[in-house]
Amino acid sequence: MKVCIVLNGEINNYNKLKDHFLKENYDYIICADGGANHTYNMKIKPNYIIGDLDSVKEEVRDYYRNSDVKFEKFPAKKNETDTELCIYLAKNLNATNVDFLGALGGRTDHMIANINLLYYIKMQGIIPRIISDNEEIYIVDNEEIEICGKKGDIISVIPINGDAKSVTLSNLEYPLENYNMKFYLPLGISNVMLENKCKIKVDEGSLLVIKNK
Repeated sequence: MKVCIVLNGEINNYNKLKDHFLKENYDYIICADGGANHTYNMKIKPNYIIGDLDSVKEEVRDYYRNSDVKFEKFPAKKNETDTELCIYLAKNLNATNVDFLGALGGRTDHMIANINLLYYIKMQGIIPRIISDNEEIYIVDNEEIEICGKKGDIISVIPINGDAKSVTLSNLEYPLENYNMKFYLPLGISNVMLENKCKIKVDEGSLLVIKNK
């Protein structure tokens, strides 16, 4: 079950991300408040729009209300962010994969919080990913993953939630073998894919993996 959550961050290339929507063929699309402005600009119909609805343009709100999109309005003053509410809904929809669009740019606090939420989603047994015009962000937690891209794509590997132990990087210009990466040192920044696929493994700890296309 693949779910896309569209947030109110920066999206600069609507054509590129609309192509992404068509390629992924999501089971559900959930907009967090002003994220609905983005789907409207891409001529994509979401299944849900969630939040206090203070950032949705009036014309967008009216259009989607007439298109049988489900609205769930919450108070502006609440403990959860709109993004969290979308994650809870995705979980209730039995999502196995959750992609975020519009999660980067804009306010730094929101951007960091959105990236940190990848860890929470991973702990729920759901595979999370952030997609932007030029980046994809993954989280690796006590496992090995394979990243697909193109030769020459930039890969950065950053420990989160403490040190990452026994990190192995394969098919990258600067490989590692069972290396202990310190949380406070940027050793894994700006590696380069040597082929169209690379592998990243960590035996203990968590890594953010950022692919720049």
